[in-house]
Amino acid sequence: MATIPPVMTEPVRRLAVPNQAIIEPRARAFAEALGAARGKQMLIALRGHPDPDGIACAITQAHIAQRLGVAQTTVGYCHELSHRENRALVKLLGLELRKIKSVREVGRVDFLGLVDAHEIDPELTDGADYEVLTIVDHHRPTSPPKARFVDMRLDVGATATIFVEYLQELAGLDGDVEEDRRIATALMHGLATDTDDFMLARATDFRAAGQIVEVCDRDLLQDLSRRLIAPTAMDIIARALQALVVRRNFAMAGVGFVSEAERDTIAQAADFLVRREDIDTCVVYGVIGDKYIEGSLRTHSPSVDPAAWLEQAFGMDERGKAYGGGRRDKGAFRIPIGFLGRVTDRQQLWQLVEHAVRTAILRQSGEEATQSVLVPPATAP
Repeated sequence: MATIPPVMTEPVRRLAVPNQAIIEPRARAFAEALGAARGKQMLIALRGHPDPDGIACAITQAHIAQRLGVAQTTVGYCHELSHRENRALVKLLGLELRKIKSVREVGRVDFLGLVDAHEIDPELTDGADYEVLTIVDHHRPTSPPKARFVDMRLDVGATATIFVEYLQELAGLDGDVEEDRRIATALMHGLATDTDDFMLARATDFRAAGQIVEVCDRDLLQDLSRRLIAPTAMDIIARALQALVVRRNFAMAGVGFVSEAERDTIAQAADFLVRREDIDTCVVYGVIGDKYIEGSLRTHSPSVDPAAWLEQAFGMDERGKAYGGGRRDKGAFRIPIGFLGRVTDRQQLWQLVEHAVRTAILRQSGEEATQSVLVPPATAP
């Protein structure tokens, strides 16, 4: 059930750990934590819809874990690989990720590891029954993360940057080894996507990229970096333009009903709208699979903190968890549609959702709600 590139079926290269005194403290602590899983089974659980940064970090942790003597690692996820780019990453690199709804599906699991996230996905029904051994992330937590080892860095643009450091400290990658080239390529792609092609990268992100650039498969990286836009994404962007409302330097657009498989088109529409020269912040939202209201926020305003903005706009659930979260330039929210899902008239349902979300957004942006917003067709694409 190995879940890293097929080359890992070859005899595992054991990690010759350098002199402990010269290893960076966080890398040393990470290795020590994984030492508790030596000879045992570990599930690296991705949260939400897997993205390139999370996927790259998961396979890197699996790589390091096996070289430190962890008997078996599985990379699992609960939600669809909904973006073409993410599906291409998994296919082109020959990765083996397993879609699961419970830890027990995997078989025996002794520990969980979280990458690019600090909480277990709520869809992982029995996740709370297992110990989280490691958490490595770059997102701001809403509550203190709980694990034997936690490395949370808000000063990096991607979690991949942290894993490049671990590799440099514990076991440098070899460009002549196929497995190492794939990991370097995945990490570089994760770095690029999470920093918007390095436009939002910090100095540490550039240093990380410089450390793995010579190991990457350039041709494969070029294939992964082709940012093609699917016809369905074009349709959602068209809906967003039709429904666009601009108030001063703020914009919002509701795009109606979107299938679960195409949910990432909402984020793509937000990426497109925020490029308009007279706005610096935008929110695009829709109904996903008749179950959730989801939206994406994009900003290049230094005064907008996406995580705080979305929390203030939409509040928290009954467990005290914010419906929205984010980082410097982007954020997202997901709200169960609840009893509104009983409405059978889709046009009426969309009008209810549109009014509720629009009112919350306008109040948060200091505006009063109006009825002049264009409502897109409430039909699934």
